[in-house]
Amino acid sequence: MNRKFALLMLLLGAASLLVSKSALAAPPEIAGTIKADKPYGEGHMNFLFINAYNARFWTDAAGWSMEAPSAMEITYGMGFDTSDLTERTIKEMKHVDPGLGDAEIAKLTPQLNKVYPPVKAGDRLMALYIPGKPIAFFHNGAPTGSIDNVYAKDFFGLWLLPNTSSPSLRNKLLRLK
Repeated sequence: MNRKFALLMLLLGAASLLVSKSALAAPPEIAGTIKADKPYGEGHMNFLFINAYNARFWTDAAGWSMEAPSAMEITYGMGFDTSDLTERTIKEMKHVDPGLGDAEIAKLTPQLNKVYPPVKAGDRLMALYIPGKPIAFFHNGAPTGSIDNVYAKDFFGLWLLPNTSSPSLRNKLLRLK
């Protein structure tokens, strides 16, 4: 009886280690590039006291750098259609880079419309940046396309640059305060 109990406890302990190990890993769509077992930083964005989304910044670097792979994971607390996501992204990118011109916006808009599906509460979007490559997008783990990497600094900057419209979220994502 004691042997059976000891074996059961050993199996349960091993199973819990496997479960906790799998819970501490980068999402599958970025795991081949980013080896971190947890996000570098995370926070949330509220809209009129409602959780609009939770954000998680992933990198193996010591912080945000355009020289290292990184990813932004957004899990939505409410629904948005494609045009809402595109319009808000462009507005925020222009906020962090007022020099972003109409010609660049005209090239970027159809790219964003392609990679952004409509989302509902619980959906997850991931943007993966690898230096020198287009920014890859995923919806609930499935690829949706990519945008030109010339937009990488402004795109990730809408959360991570000092002049973001959400400095408290930036501080959490970059572990600043």
